[in-house]
Amino acid sequence: MLQQSAAEAKRWSYSSNSRGALRKAAELYHLFQVVRQGPRGRVAFTLDTHRATRQRVLEHGGLELRDLKVLDIGPGQQLRHMRCLSSENEVVGIDTDVIPQGFSLRDYREMVRVNSWMRVAKTFGRQLLGFDARFQRQLAGELGIKEFGPLSVLRMDATRMAFPDESFDFVCSYSAFEHIDDPKAALREVQRVLRPGGVAYISLHLYTSHSGNHDPAILAGGEPQAPFWPHLRPSLRDAVHPSTYLNEIRLDAWRSMYQEVMPGVHFIHERQDHLAGPLSELRAAGELQGFTDEELLTLNLVAVYKKR
Repeated sequence: MLQQSAAEAKRWSYSSNSRGALRKAAELYHLFQVVRQGPRGRVAFTLDTHRATRQRVLEHGGLELRDLKVLDIGPGQQLRHMRCLSSENEVVGIDTDVIPQGFSLRDYREMVRVNSWMRVAKTFGRQLLGFDARFQRQLAGELGIKEFGPLSVLRMDATRMAFPDESFDFVCSYSAFEHIDDPKAALREVQRVLRPGGVAYISLHLYTSHSGNHDPAILAGGEPQAPFWPHLRPSLRDAVHPSTYLNEIRLDAWRSMYQEVMPGVHFIHERQDHLAGPLSELRAAGELQGFTDEELLTLNLVAVYKKR
């Protein structure tokens, strides 16, 4: 169910913003390759992430993800984590893009009006090829649900939420905070709308990881392949292009920001330690000297915070 919040949604872009016809064509090609592979891998990844979230929130926050009021920040066009959480909780999502559900003409008109044309093309492409419908059926089956009902998704700026104080028991976000131009303001808003005893779970894709620049070819490639960390190496930087806005914040700055806004936050570093060998070779060649091993090998930084 698409809704418009009282606060006008600010347009930092989660959307595709590739520049140039060749880059746009390449992005659409890589999307087609993902669609060709079918939804099974994405369903498995979504379920693994959901299980990890439940375990970590219980372990580090003492909260069981059941019968809660939940906010998902930046749920994305497929509402993957919202759908998992909706099986046992009351969930609302916020995003700056329009996210149509089903075949509502009103939602599609609003999507065409608001979203970037590349985001519209990708959404239409997935749906025309049946990818989203197959994804939803498989995910529902794995969760033991006949089908998903409509979800509440608001267009809203995460740095200026319209919700009252202490509205939610659980606030989550997956690979969205790296796209927010003022993430500290968004963290303050998470702190504000979270109830005492509630838990925030925020996972972000670190810019200094191998795929941190969100080049579609790298994101769609599965296992990391050479050249490694091209966006951080001056000789290769012009060969890769982000498909969306990125704030490019580094690991230490993220941790300091969280600790300032959310004292007592617990960090989990999801690492790609199998890239330690290529990293050693690049260091021996004198490259990537301005970066630590930790920030290069960390793929996702996960923060778990319990409000006192």
